[in-house]
Amino acid sequence: MSTLRKKHKKKNISRVIIAIISVIIATQLLFLFSIAGFIVYTFQIVQSFIDDLPKLEDYSLSETALTSKIYDSEGNLIATFHGVENRELVSYEQIPRNLIDAVIAIEDERFYQHKGFDIEGIIRSAIINLAAGGIEQGATTITQGYVKNVYMPEEITEITFERKIKEVALAYQLEKIYSKEEILEMYLNTVYFGEGAYGVQAAAKEYFNKDVGYLELPECAMLAGLLKSGDQYTPYMYYKEALERRNTVLYKMFELGYISQDEYNDSIDTPIITQKPREETEDIFAPYFVEYVKQELIGKYGVERVFKGGFEIYTTLDSEMQIAAENAITEVLPDPEDPDAAIVAMDPTNGFIKAMVGGKDFTEMKFNLATQSKRQPGSTFKVFALISALEQGVSPYMTFNPNGDVIFNIESSEPWEVGNYNNEKYEINEMTVLEATVKSVNVVYSQLIMRIGAYGMAKLANDMGIQTYMDPYPAMGLGGLTTGVSPLEVCTAFSTIANYGVRNDPVAILKVIDNDGDIIEEHNGAGNQQPVITPINAYRAIEIMQQVMQRGTGTRARLEDRPCAGKTGTTDEAENAWFTGFTTNLAASVWMGYHQSNVKMEAIDGLRVQGGAQPAMIWKAFMTEATKELPAENFVRPQGDMIKVQVAINPETGEIMIPNRFTPLDQIIIKEFRYGQEPTVQMPIPEDAIPIMPKVALMPINEANHILIESGYANILYEDEVYTEVPSGHTHRQDPMWGQPVETIRKITIWVNP
Repeated sequence: MSTLRKKHKKKNISRVIIAIISVIIATQLLFLFSIAGFIVYTFQIVQSFIDDLPKLEDYSLSETALTSKIYDSEGNLIATFHGVENRELVSYEQIPRNLIDAVIAIEDERFYQHKGFDIEGIIRSAIINLAAGGIEQGATTITQGYVKNVYMPEEITEITFERKIKEVALAYQLEKIYSKEEILEMYLNTVYFGEGAYGVQAAAKEYFNKDVGYLELPECAMLAGLLKSGDQYTPYMYYKEALERRNTVLYKMFELGYISQDEYNDSIDTPIITQKPREETEDIFAPYFVEYVKQELIGKYGVERVFKGGFEIYTTLDSEMQIAAENAITEVLPDPEDPDAAIVAMDPTNGFIKAMVGGKDFTEMKFNLATQSKRQPGSTFKVFALISALEQGVSPYMTFNPNGDVIFNIESSEPWEVGNYNNEKYEINEMTVLEATVKSVNVVYSQLIMRIGAYGMAKLANDMGIQTYMDPYPAMGLGGLTTGVSPLEVCTAFSTIANYGVRNDPVAILKVIDNDGDIIEEHNGAGNQQPVITPINAYRAIEIMQQVMQRGTGTRARLEDRPCAGKTGTTDEAENAWFTGFTTNLAASVWMGYHQSNVKMEAIDGLRVQGGAQPAMIWKAFMTEATKELPAENFVRPQGDMIKVQVAINPETGEIMIPNRFTPLDQIIIKEFRYGQEPTVQMPIPEDAIPIMPKVALMPINEANHILIESGYANILYEDEVYTEVPSGHTHRQDPMWGQPVETIRKITIWVNP
């Protein structure tokens, strides 16, 4: 290789090395510049975020508490909100150590360690929220709770990331200004404890009629358990839940070392003994309605703004009707020992709540039985089965055997056994759905419900205004609900019928004007009307429900001067009794019972308690007065009066008839008719459709059982009853008796000499 080529090669190698080194240096410089740029950019973002965080000085408490006023539908002042209701301030030193420890234990166990926000709690809740795909759990500290209640109450109705960031920022700033003791004092003087009590002193008096400084350990734990739950754990209405919650607080206190094992053991065995304060309370007109409006406003605008914002609140309440409602209950149930009663009245054409009574005495019990109580409705719910049947084309002239008991096998559930109220028996074997509605016959309706199905019935009830979720089991059609419903829900649903199938959600507030004179809320009716039933089927239901009041279970509620329609409802053991009805321009639902759940009502003045008795009488007394200034109108048949009806063709005559309950489904068709021209005569029931009950008395039990099963009967109950005229192990009487048609769904009872 020449010297020139060698030099050239060395030169090329040097250039490659230099290039590689240059690339490495350039890459490093680029990386450094990139990192520096990223750091600068990140710093700018963080600085911008910090600059955008809310500052405590930008938020302030209401310096002047302006009185909010509430008016009825005529503009008459009915109530005022003077500052925050039922609040008394106490110092930190006046609050028992046990109460402070109880609140910290159940609300914020790392309160003394954090600086306003709890990192551990935030991480835990973040993991849960990420897994759920939304905010399922918060990590609110006591400091954040105070910030939320006092500095940003208008934002409390919905949990958002933005709101939580604001809370954290403000809480951090608050903790740099105030000591932990000062924060606890402020928090415990502002937080809500249910029953209208704000702050620990008001709560101590509301539940135990004593100053906060005299509270015992179990009482402190109970109050701490009310935080973030309020009226849901009030011992006045939910004693069991309140006791369980209190004991949870006590266990947490023991777990964190605030109380000893002996203190814990002694406390959990202590019952909750409440005592209402003895001082007189200012009378409020329509207090349950006012409280209902108040809570609705608090849900939208927060406690501080509602009580101190100087709102002018115009409502739907008719004061004359309110007086009529209160007088009607007092007239029928004058004795202080009588059961409680609640009533809600609405204008069905727009959903306006015209009157509301939620209990005997608001000063004694603020829990609203008209809106918050969930009670079993009994036969009231047959209306939803009736309308569901009409919507499916089932004729109200279809017949079923009205006598029971009957038993149905329900998939994934226990067999459903149904008997008539008070064991009522009828001399006939066929009864129309129409007649069963008038007489409120459970056995007929149970068979109808099994025919139409529970899912559609549950959806229809929800569409009509029942907000409570209902498990779609057949028993719901007879009022057997998992949770129960409120009078407000029932009144809304019946108003839907009165309004020819168009639902109007309940409206209590017409307009809200703030202190600056700006209208911040106004009801204009837009979007409130929802058609949920065909108008003609609502009208058909109205006609049937009119007969309930003319000649059925609701005659005591009948109005003399105008058409009306309604339905009774009574639960087993008379624990709840209802009457709900309407005219063209006013609907009302009356519930009667004790505010404690599941308490049987005894006869009052010799009259047995049932929906068609005292509740019907209250309804009539109220409606008689409430409708005096309203026009007396007839229900009007809708112009679109074509109805769909299930029919079958009689193979012998070719006549179009109503199918009977034994007609095969493949022989049933749906045809349209103008209402009033549809067939009302049912297909004859074949003679062999219902087996004849065999005689099984006076024979060995095994032989009787074999005969019954061979005849198709599966629901057989054997009862021991001494009868020495037959040998041991022999039957001696039966129900139903032999020789008559008895359907296989009937329960057969056989008495056996043991």
